[in-house]
Amino acid sequence: MSFTDTAAVPPVSFVLDGLASAEFLDAWPGATREEASPGGALTRTRLEAPDGSLAVEITARRFDGFGAVEWVVEFENTGSAASGIIEDILPLDLREPFPERERLFLHHAKGSAMGIDDFLPITTEIDPPGWAATRSLELVPRGGRSSNGVLPFMNFQRTGGGMIVAVGWSGQWALHADRTKDDLRIRAGMEETHLRLQPGERIRTPRMLVLPWEGADADAGNNLLRRLLIAHYMPRIDGELVMPPSAQCLQWYFYLTGKASEDLEMAALPKVADIGAEAYWIDACWYGEKGEWWQQVGSWKVNREKFPRGLKPISDAAHEAGMKFVLWFEPERVFKGSILDREQPEFLLSSAGSADSKLLDLGNPDALRHITDLVSTLVGENGVDIYRQDFNIDPLPFWREADEPDRVGMSEIRYIEGLYRMWDDLRARHPAVWIDNCASGGRRIDLETMSRSLPLWPSDFPDTYGLSFGHGLSVGCQCINAGLARWVPLFGGGVWNFTPYSTRSQITGGFTFGCHIDEADMPAADRSETVSSNDVMEKCMAIFQEGFPMEAARAAIAEWRSLRHLFVGDFYLLGPLTVSYHDWCAWQLHREDLGEGAAMFFRRHESPFGAMSARLRCIDPEAQYDVTMSTGYEEGPAERMCGARLAALEIEIGQKPGSLLARYRKCT
Repeated sequence: MSFTDTAAVPPVSFVLDGLASAEFLDAWPGATREEASPGGALTRTRLEAPDGSLAVEITARRFDGFGAVEWVVEFENTGSAASGIIEDILPLDLREPFPERERLFLHHAKGSAMGIDDFLPITTEIDPPGWAATRSLELVPRGGRSSNGVLPFMNFQRTGGGMIVAVGWSGQWALHADRTKDDLRIRAGMEETHLRLQPGERIRTPRMLVLPWEGADADAGNNLLRRLLIAHYMPRIDGELVMPPSAQCLQWYFYLTGKASEDLEMAALPKVADIGAEAYWIDACWYGEKGEWWQQVGSWKVNREKFPRGLKPISDAAHEAGMKFVLWFEPERVFKGSILDREQPEFLLSSAGSADSKLLDLGNPDALRHITDLVSTLVGENGVDIYRQDFNIDPLPFWREADEPDRVGMSEIRYIEGLYRMWDDLRARHPAVWIDNCASGGRRIDLETMSRSLPLWPSDFPDTYGLSFGHGLSVGCQCINAGLARWVPLFGGGVWNFTPYSTRSQITGGFTFGCHIDEADMPAADRSETVSSNDVMEKCMAIFQEGFPMEAARAAIAEWRSLRHLFVGDFYLLGPLTVSYHDWCAWQLHREDLGEGAAMFFRRHESPFGAMSARLRCIDPEAQYDVTMSTGYEEGPAERMCGARLAALEIEIGQKPGSLLARYRKCT
């Protein structure tokens, strides 16, 4: 599959007053200018209707070292009257010749949906008409959050290579892949557009990224994407890549007891620093007036009954202990009766299907200004280092009910533009602060949010539901982390138990812990129908309570820290990734530039198999390596091993559940 990354106009299409752009766009006069851009060049192409009524501007960025190109399409009404109807806007409408007998596979993934199988890899064969398999495929998230149910990253594989397609739109996108006997057509954009622009009005569309790759293995494409994201997308502060931290949070304690106070946080904080954690995290317990935490969204002021001195003493203590301070917000959802609902009802969108919650309209300039100023003030006053933005509502019904018949898609467009402006303004006002992107877990992960934030809690399965699964919790964490790592290099997760098996199930990025649950207090098997997460959470030990395993937690953090530099390397699954309790799970991180890597192996709690044969990747069979094998946190003795032997390891784990960490370094 090819893509002409030097083309002035990427493959874009739309319909204007019933006429397809393919019938007229090439005849529109235009101008193109190019300028240097990190890693390549930026090309701006502006096409204008001959009657001066409409302009289309395409900003394309080439990444020469990767052979990739991304672009954003914008429309502007340059006339004196309302435009014609613009609909079916497809910033990606690519058609490629494709021989009938050549096989085509689409590698994609589930999104986040609070399931044990969140981010599970999916491979779909797309065959031409007349064959037995799929010839058309549609990928669409649920409810207006970009990774709710499906991840907006795809890898099309054909003979000898393929192409990554990534969508940058934090709302309701859609991708269609259709194959005929002669070609393949890939279309992507917003799910619905049918709108007029008023004079002077300008809109943008989803960002598209196309990344060709060569080889016989789809992992080549996925790892090229990881490298591109690290090099050119992931957030940086003062030029340094933002890395997900090890953090602690007492939110579980608040859920169980209703208690939140400075005294409780100060009891935990020095112990958290003592075991080597990097961030202290306060979640949804610090704000509002009276009522449950979810009833107070929209009342963004420190609750002085819980925290009479505010949060600054806690953030000061965290900073003095060498830790960052994380603070939770949910500015977009507004509960009835909250301060925003009472004082600025004109800022809110309603939906017939949502009696209690409203949506703060980020497409309203006054509402956007208000919430940006309010959040910025709270971030500054409370010494926040990591601004955590949650989003626990599906916005799509609110957007669509707000649209007029000839403005379908407009509420969503303005809202998403406002979200990006809010985050960009916060980052500009607080250059040392970075953003944690949470939306009921990882339900808003896409190219645009990734360029501004990291998802430190990519799935709500571990806390909302997963504790009742017993050892199945770790199975879910393995799936969530390994599945997401195939596409996204840096993210977080949650740890509830400090045994090596449990923590290693989570550490393909940063992690957060709130307590420790002894193995004996975990359900013996999947009892999700009869045991609730709260039933299990009641067995938790907080870090300030007697019995908390300080040494195990310290060892877990130390092991994680020793592997952290590998998270920006290439990632490989070493076997099928499933949620079966009988299977093994194995993955590898490799840094070619360092000649170093690590492989993690998990024998799950119902696996009858005591060993697996592992085919490690990127190993030079002629070289020598120093290798260690560790079942516990103490690193095993080093052994000099030839590459041919290392590449074909036979891994044995006698305990179930059990894990083994293999580290290797190429000898010079």
